[in-house]
Amino acid sequence: MRSNRLLGAHSVRGNGFIAASVALCFLGVVMPVLAQDPVVSSAALPTDPSVVQPSVSTTNSSEHSLTFGKRARVYGHNVFSPETIIGPAFGAGIGQAENEPSGWHQGGEGYGKRFGSGVARHTISETIEFGFAAADGEDPRYFVSQDRSFWGRTKHAIVATFVSQTSSGKQIPAFSRIAGTYGAAFISNVWYPDNRATAGYAARRGSTALASSVGFHLLREFVPLFRHAPE
Repeated sequence: MRSNRLLGAHSVRGNGFIAASVALCFLGVVMPVLAQDPVVSSAALPTDPSVVQPSVSTTNSSEHSLTFGKRARVYGHNVFSPETIIGPAFGAGIGQAENEPSGWHQGGEGYGKRFGSGVARHTISETIEFGFAAADGEDPRYFVSQDRSFWGRTKHAIVATFVSQTSSGKQIPAFSRIAGTYGAAFISNVWYPDNRATAGYAARRGSTALASSVGFHLLREFVPLFRHAPE
């Protein structure tokens, strides 16, 4: 019993640490950006999200105005992108190594359950994000920074995870991404083992997925191979 209580306490501390890390990242990096007035430049407008683009604060609002058809194409590309395979495959490998959740055991069957869970969560997340973004006018695409400094590009990739441009030219918190990430994490409680189908573990999965979004943005920023084709 004492061992179970210690494990439970360790889990709570771990969940709290992840949530606190995400919150600190938002407060320390994102809030200063939201506090600034957006600067719109008409001298050089971006035409291709896969080529060098202005940073979050310098793109023109017309570039972020998406028709429903364009949004549907972006959604389809996101669902069937390499991330759909790479992210879940990597996550399943970590889960397999840690035997997490233990109820899925080891071997090919265990890896398959972990991989399938990751794919399902990614698809659900993108679907929720699509709906929220269509409702509040967010542009879910990633635009490469025009800042050529390493820190400037790194900061841009982090901020772009938590801040979205809208069709009106405003910067707002990335409600669609946050809702999609955590919504998928909580929905996944349906198929997770009972001892992992809790609010605490769902929040932990959501925070981990949000952190992985930062990683993929960094890959898109610095590795052309990972940049999405223009829509």
